[in-house]
Amino acid sequence: MGKTDGITERQLTVLIFVSLLSPMIRVLPTAAVMLGGRASWLSPLPALAAGAALTGLYTLLLKNAPEGMGLQEAAERGLGPVGGRVFGIVTALWLGLYGGFLARSAAERLLSTVYPNGNPPIFVIVLLAASALTAAGLTKSLARTAEVLMPLLLAIVAVVLLSAAPEVSPANLLPVTYRDWRDILYGAVPIFNVTAAFGYFLFLRGRVARDREQRPNRFPWLLLLLAVAFGVTFFTLGTLGTNLSVAMENAFFMVIRNIRVFGVIERAEAVVVAVWIVTDFIFLSSVLMIAAEIWKTVTGVKRRTFFVLPCAVLSGAAAFLIAPDAFALLKWSDFLIPAINLAFTVILIPLALAVGKIRKKY
Repeated sequence: MGKTDGITERQLTVLIFVSLLSPMIRVLPTAAVMLGGRASWLSPLPALAAGAALTGLYTLLLKNAPEGMGLQEAAERGLGPVGGRVFGIVTALWLGLYGGFLARSAAERLLSTVYPNGNPPIFVIVLLAASALTAAGLTKSLARTAEVLMPLLLAIVAVVLLSAAPEVSPANLLPVTYRDWRDILYGAVPIFNVTAAFGYFLFLRGRVARDREQRPNRFPWLLLLLAVAFGVTFFTLGTLGTNLSVAMENAFFMVIRNIRVFGVIERAEAVVVAVWIVTDFIFLSSVLMIAAEIWKTVTGVKRRTFFVLPCAVLSGAAAFLIAPDAFALLKWSDFLIPAINLAFTVILIPLALAVGKIRKKY
């Protein structure tokens, strides 16, 4: 870990939370309602349990890993030099492609809601350029930015959700009985998929200066993130109902467009768009930074800066080639991207760490 680029455990946790707000707000409530129907407003509960189990698993697998060892170093110890590097290269390539999907999704969301006559390539290029510049900088700069923004983002989300409360109709949410338990579990899948992405951030673990008297505890950020998931799903589904929540693109945005506070219509679009842009930027910057960090470790190069531009170029190519239009992009967003994410965060990464644990390499 570089002496000038260390972050605290709390800063890493805040970076995870702010980053994952982006996909959480993007996929909800539509993805959950498509799978869980009217009962999906309860889906954050099983997602919380599954997320807590996964964070506990990662904590257990990295319990004895020394300070300054990132996830890639741990994988190379467990899988051996060759196996560990193959694992790292595959993960870094995937993150480069995933960054392209994130950039394209962010652009399409802005175009569909605010700038219908805009040019997708321009949005993608600007977002990727800004994110690459940030990823090439210090980890602590990005983490501190997330720290500064987190209270503001939470305040904005809270005000927007509470302002939408008067429009909620109980008939859109009830009744829910024990017979709906399968629907509730189905609706939890996309929510859990988002929270599971915290596993990627452990590749930055080597930058964390740990306090030996304080064990890593990521349950609070998980609880807070799923509180946001509950609020978005509850208020959108309660306002629009099941059919409209599924049929409308960016249903949550449509709910808050004309929210009323003290009888006055508030134009909240600009505020929500700002939240989108900030969280998309933080998340994409983190993904590029993590991919470059992996390449740095795999190659043995001292500075990850050399790898940020190639990662951004890969993401740019993926953003332009992944789908010809927004409708084709939905096919990636609905199944393929979530499936690959779960494969990495729930199977491949824990498996690589488990091998090292079993072999007692750390």
